[in-house]
Amino acid sequence: MAKCSTLDYVRFRVRLFAPRKNEDEGTIVEVQKRRGDTISFLRDCRAILNAAEGDGVDDAPSEAVPIHIDFGMAIAGDQTMQEESEEDILAEAIQSAVELVGREELDLNVMAFESLVALVDPLKTMPDIALNACKTIVANDSKDKSASEIRGAIAALLRNGSLHDDEGDAIISDFNEILKNLALCLLSKTFANMLNKRCLETAIQDNSEWFLDTLIPSLVDAVKSAKDRPHDALYAAECLSNLACASKVLLRCADEEGALYALKEAKAFGSTHHSSLANATEKGISMLESHF
Repeated sequence: MAKCSTLDYVRFRVRLFAPRKNEDEGTIVEVQKRRGDTISFLRDCRAILNAAEGDGVDDAPSEAVPIHIDFGMAIAGDQTMQEESEEDILAEAIQSAVELVGREELDLNVMAFESLVALVDPLKTMPDIALNACKTIVANDSKDKSASEIRGAIAALLRNGSLHDDEGDAIISDFNEILKNLALCLLSKTFANMLNKRCLETAIQDNSEWFLDTLIPSLVDAVKSAKDRPHDALYAAECLSNLACASKVLLRCADEEGALYALKEAKAFGSTHHSSLANATEKGISMLESHF
């Protein structure tokens, strides 16, 4: 029996059964959902059963089609509210997320980070808004308390594994796992977008203390925990690679924190248990080995 957990935090079990003596040769495959989104489970289940039947899995990802979320329109009955400016859209979206992050209800915290992840993704939000959202989240702007509160929440999740002083039962622990993974996913998408638009280095220089003292050590720790939390390590490895690509200062900091050893260990584990994790570590390993 194999116990599985996907990046969508769907949990299921896979069992293999030998056929009876009077039946044709073959193996019976059972996939049993334990927790998570049903649609996501059905997609993974279909892929597993197709592979078991010998149909294989298409390794080439389908072309990503942008699905833009229009945060500027609100429908009330038959009347459409006037479209707001991009600055107003972004400010309202960030403020709404901050309010939800500050709530004690963990499901609302999850909703906040899910909205932020969508907000910084240019395939789900208008590209200009997505990029400005990325800049807002990492910017060192003393006038923007919303951005500092989001960074504070991210730091709490990466350092402590929770937003609140939770006495964790199983349900609370599950929520905290999801929240930490969403925080790392948010950082990964943010840095990838900013690196692609050639503005990540400037953001690092403007807010170097947060990157050096808080972020890099936490990301390396997340990679070191690859055997226990491979999904977190995947996003952390992507973050480290993009940050190191943008800044030699952060590359050196990551090396001093033991990133190279952590990435190699994560790659070794990923090569047998999590192929996406193994692939995500290669860029960082290559950069660290070539510079030090």
